[in-house]
Amino acid sequence: MADEERQWPIERFVGGVDELKNVLGADVAPAVERTKAELIRAIAARDNGDRDAALVSIAKAMGELAGLGDRLGGAEGQMMRAVTAAFIGGLARDDRDTVERNLAKIESQAGTPRKDP
Repeated sequence: MADEERQWPIERFVGGVDELKNVLGADVAPAVERTKAELIRAIAARDNGDRDAALVSIAKAMGELAGLGDRLGGAEGQMMRAVTAAFIGGLARDDRDTVERNLAKIESQAGTPRKDP
């Protein structure tokens, strides 16, 4: 992404990722912290102009989140993996619309409490 373009809302996402601990349970805290740390590394790499390192860190973070999607249930877990794959693919293609659309889907699920069967 060129310097003059708007940045993706990764900072906002980092600020809200801790909500997953409330939604999925305290036992996911280590995975959420790993996700948050990778996202912070991605921001730092982006700010240092290292796009490739930023993309790798984002992909790692989103992979971690996709794994947590299974805790929401089978269908929700599959949806989270599909959305995450689309998000990462959008990043690789520099497709801002795909990235933002899928990030919005991920964020919308982050605040949705788990329904017990």
